[in-house]
This record gives sequence, C-alpha cells and structure tokens, in this order.
Amino acid sequence: MAASPTSYVMYLILRRDLTTKLNWPVGAVCTQAAHAASAAMWIFRNDPNTEVYTSNLDSMHKVTLGVDSEEEIKKIAEKLEFKKIDHKVWIEDGFPVCIALKPYPKEEVKNVVRGLKLF
Repeated sequence: MAASPTSYVMYLILRRDLTTKLNWPVGAVCTQAAHAASAAMWIFRNDPNTEVYTSNLDSMHKVTLGVDSEEEIKKIAEKLEFKKIDHKVWIEDGFPVCIALKPYPKEEVKNVVRGLKLF
C-alpha cells in the first residue's frame, strides 16, 4: 500500500528559551521555524519523501516540538546525525535556534523525537 501524504510529518524542534530567557518576540520565533522549514523543504525538494508530502498541499502535517536550551538543540542535532535522519539546523545570529526534519513517515522518526514536548 502506498503511503499517503497524511502519513508523513515534518517535525520542527524549536528553542523555548528564545522567548523565556532571551526575550525574543513570539513573531520572531515563529519566523525562525518558518526559515528552518523552508530551508529543509528546499534542500530536500527532490527527495521522494518531500514529493509525497507536498503532493497534497492542503494535507501537509507539521509538529513543532520544543527544547529548553542551545545545549539541548545541539544534542538533538547530534542524535539526528548519528541516526542519519535528514534535517536542517537553522542558525540565527550565530547560534542554532530551530531544527527542521525533512518530511518522514511518522513511524520512521517517532523514536527519535520521543520524549520531546510540544512547543
């Protein structure tokens, strides 16, 4: 059975401390997630997963998860590299603020993001 676009998800992992400790405006934080997602979609635009994910634009599913610090987002990036999960780390002002995974079937990446809470 072929995978449907709705069985694919794009995970975004965003730093909560941008608003809580660094006092970034919510709009600026949302923009960082948009940058990360746009960059990942461009980088992986020819990937079969991305093609399935974008085959019905009205059914694209994203989940935004949060981490509490720069150290945490770096650890997640290392874990993704180790597990060979395609992603883009968005760097703003010289430090990582968001990670966007390329679209994946949820079952393929659920163990990698397990334990992370919604943003």
